[in-house]
Amino acid sequence: MSESDLESVAQNIDNISNNLKTRGIGVIAEAYEQYQKEVAKAEALAYKGEAGKVVMDKINELAQIFAQVTQNDIKELPMFMKDSEALKKTAAFAALNAEHIRFGDYSESITVEEFVDAAKKYMNPDHFEEGERAVEEAVNSDQAAANELFNSFDWRKLGTMFYLLGYKPIQSQFLYGPLATQRRRLGPRTRNVDDTLNTQGKTTAQKVSVEEIHPDPEQSTSHMVRSIYRQLVTKSAEEKLNFFVFFLNPFSFAQLVENLFYISFLVRDGKIRLDSDEDGTPYVEVLDEGDTADDGAPISHHIATFDHTTWRQLVAQYNITEPFIPHRDVPEDEDLPSTP
Repeated sequence: MSESDLESVAQNIDNISNNLKTRGIGVIAEAYEQYQKEVAKAEALAYKGEAGKVVMDKINELAQIFAQVTQNDIKELPMFMKDSEALKKTAAFAALNAEHIRFGDYSESITVEEFVDAAKKYMNPDHFEEGERAVEEAVNSDQAAANELFNSFDWRKLGTMFYLLGYKPIQSQFLYGPLATQRRRLGPRTRNVDDTLNTQGKTTAQKVSVEEIHPDPEQSTSHMVRSIYRQLVTKSAEEKLNFFVFFLNPFSFAQLVENLFYISFLVRDGKIRLDSDEDGTPYVEVLDEGDTADDGAPISHHIATFDHTTWRQLVAQYNITEPFIPHRDVPEDEDLPSTP
């Protein structure tokens, strides 16, 4: 579209504005229709990205038409619908023009180098204070220095800005599994056979003896806790006992774990104290009846790992040949890892 065409479009706008002052609702409706026709004619400029001035003129023209509507106290719904259609048409026209703008044709555009430099400065404001680009080129020649330079930028800051200002939704990789859509595969159904209809292949429940229903009372937790407490009072009532010597069993790793379980009840009930000496070695000691923990003292918990190798090392370190807590002759798993 030439400049003469633009001048004719502007002249038509002025003519419409002048006619609005002397004519009624029908003229305003005609003005909206003429307005949309003028916008359609200017779409050729929008496809070239050269309709920036026309967009501003159209917005001003539409504001003038709507001002006539408000001034004449027009309340008919069709008139407001025409204004909405014209405004939607203008917005699409402006978006079309913005989509086809060629930034390289304007002096206000920036180069790729300027954009990259600005992004680096945003992620690390102190990046170009020493030596600027010459320092960066020298650093890139060394891989270790290049990695250090790369890690100096706050990439999370740039990503946060991208998600805040962009239209891309935040990714949620941890939801891929629960949200995965997979059709359920229908397999053959297994029919339940009623074995009461015939006597062949009839199954009966296994007989359980009374001894199996009622476990041995000597293997109960309360009995073992009391037994271990008596052992500690009898053998080491007036002195501190090394904690490893107390619970380690050189013959059974499983009973070592059981001993720790039973000892935890003694510590919880305030029967014994578990502490460490100046060298950091843990010890236990029996508490007197009046020497109980303060009710207001904080309760602490400790979780530690204990494997088969550590067990063997501690047994050898403290030269433990007999367990302080007597060994219990009970069946145990035979699949323990072999000793080194």
